[in-house]
Amino acid sequence: MRSVFGKSVWKRILTLAVSGMMMGSIVLTAFGSSMTEAEPGSAGQPAGVEEIAASMTLDDKISQMIMPAVRTWDEKAMTFLPEAPKMAEALRAHQYGGIILFSQNVADPGQVAVLVHQLQENNLKNTETAVHIPYFMAADEEGGIVVRLAGGTRMTGNMAVGATGDNAVLNAEKTGKILGEEMAAAGFNVNFAPDIDVNNNPANPVIGTRSFSDDPDTVADLGIAYARGVSSCGVIPTYKHFPGHGDTSVDSHTGTPSVEKTYDQIRQTELKPFAAAIDHGADMIMTAHITFPEIDDEKTFGDGTTKGVYPATMSEKILTQILRRDMGFDGVVVTDALEMDAIRTAGLVPGEPDSAEYRINIAKQVILAGADILLIPTDLNSEEAADFYDTYIEALEEMALNDAVLAARIDESVMRILKLKEKYGILEEKEDTDPEKAAKQALQMVGSGSHHKTEMEIARQAVTLLKNDRTLPAAGENQNIVFLGRQKEDAYTIGFAVRQLMERGLISKDTRIVDLALEAEDGPDDAGTVITIDYYYDLQSEANKLHYTKDLQKALKEADIVIGLTKTYNVDALAASSEQYQGIARAIEDTHAAGGRFVLLSDNLPYDAARYQDADAIVLAYMGSGLDLDPTQRTEKSGNMGSYNANVVAAIDLMFGDGTFSGTLPVQIPEITEREDGSAAYSDQVLYERGFGLQ
Repeated sequence: MRSVFGKSVWKRILTLAVSGMMMGSIVLTAFGSSMTEAEPGSAGQPAGVEEIAASMTLDDKISQMIMPAVRTWDEKAMTFLPEAPKMAEALRAHQYGGIILFSQNVADPGQVAVLVHQLQENNLKNTETAVHIPYFMAADEEGGIVVRLAGGTRMTGNMAVGATGDNAVLNAEKTGKILGEEMAAAGFNVNFAPDIDVNNNPANPVIGTRSFSDDPDTVADLGIAYARGVSSCGVIPTYKHFPGHGDTSVDSHTGTPSVEKTYDQIRQTELKPFAAAIDHGADMIMTAHITFPEIDDEKTFGDGTTKGVYPATMSEKILTQILRRDMGFDGVVVTDALEMDAIRTAGLVPGEPDSAEYRINIAKQVILAGADILLIPTDLNSEEAADFYDTYIEALEEMALNDAVLAARIDESVMRILKLKEKYGILEEKEDTDPEKAAKQALQMVGSGSHHKTEMEIARQAVTLLKNDRTLPAAGENQNIVFLGRQKEDAYTIGFAVRQLMERGLISKDTRIVDLALEAEDGPDDAGTVITIDYYYDLQSEANKLHYTKDLQKALKEADIVIGLTKTYNVDALAASSEQYQGIARAIEDTHAAGGRFVLLSDNLPYDAARYQDADAIVLAYMGSGLDLDPTQRTEKSGNMGSYNANVVAAIDLMFGDGTFSGTLPVQIPEITEREDGSAAYSDQVLYERGFGLQ
């Protein structure tokens, strides 16, 4: 059994213990008789958290509170640690508490399992510290539009789970369990999910379908079930984003959102899911970079004159008084990424925004506010970034030596972190894992056939029919059908779904497919049924992105049924000037002018249904990601299908009569008004009530 204590530095620990000068105000106690072997606990037992903490220097403690990202090194994606020895060296310079991985770190499930192993092993080689504490290995594997594991199972996203009605709680737990199993197989022990924001603002540009519902009780029930599934796999779930990111119209990645509500108001909405999670034993909560001016105390910002309130991440009122004292949470608080603009460039503390001085002052305030883990103060991606972390940690150390309150807060946070690692067995010594064996296990588990089967079952239950004016099911002989994707890459998923329908006999096997998007044709020239696939929004165009060609116009003129996909992320896409709006509105008009029927397939935010009421049928799928992946293209090593979009495939299946619609709205859909300038806005009038869905 390897101890968390490094043998090469045991002499240093003994010296510090004898002198009573252990930094961080904790003195090491006697651990055993042998000085050649580390024996901090009872014979044959690993060290307890108090003993580990007592052996840590102040540098160790501060580092334990930091979780950097390692997306790249010198502009090259970090997928194999031995290829970046300078990064390995930089990581060994401090006893970081964890590492968060992103899509840049993931080529396939086997590769990322090896990378996680390399990172943990590299940490054991740290000769600068008396302790070797295994990392929190984290990722944002929410499912839906936020996934990191290439080759993995995307699942349906939270709002789709919320649309499955009476089965939603069970489906939320299944979702968490599948994602937890895949993360654990790849070596992760922390999932920054579930998102339990209440999406009570349709104009929210960053949460949307990441939320289960706009009803706080539903969000609470489904978030707890999802977390139960994750934790059953030995992975720590993280409830986010406290105290609630749902009622915002600004993305905190690019600005600072503000929620104009009182404490009593957010207790009835935003805080409800978090209160329920805490009652059910939440271990980790992530903060939001959001201001609450009706609740928080005014501060003077870094320029010495501007006044305002800090984002929740930096607010003692929010994190300590409300979260810790009022709500009773004593688990680990992790910040949302400190590299986000709502913090990094907002001028909240002294120092030039984005400078080392500024980020150090941000860190001090975040710790004093009550946060335990500083997530991504900067990306550890170069020797310059490594030097920054040296400066950052040294400066915080100097501050703590001269500030008893800060030093005490650091000690509190370190104990919470160590206790959570102990609870989930992260501190336990494990047999050395063979990287090749770990890779093989990950390839078998991540994106497995059984996981994709469950994913599709949930996706089919979620598909919601809002309107059907004598149009669906669309199956029939001797028809001209047009699938109109939002963008070119949608053709991959559409083509897959069409081929599946042909194999099951819901569309004639003699159908001719004319794929204008991918420039391919198949099937007999004299086929009775012709399916045309095209798209209306050209992402690559520098000027007018509307892709409305003569070939498309001809196909629409000849169509009996047109199925048009929308992928709406915010209300701006519904403005009269938006090419996305123009593409669908024009297609509806041209289809009707030629005597055809138009089906709207909303594949992300369901609120766009209100903008296209002229459609003859409206179907909701709740997810717009993964459409560019053809599920028939298995990943090279695992043979699994990868993170494709099951929601749209399920919706197309149901539209052609392969099953019945059972989904119900998890949110209210308001009416949309058009202002004089052509912009779109949500009104206070509800068009479709939560719970509505045609069967």
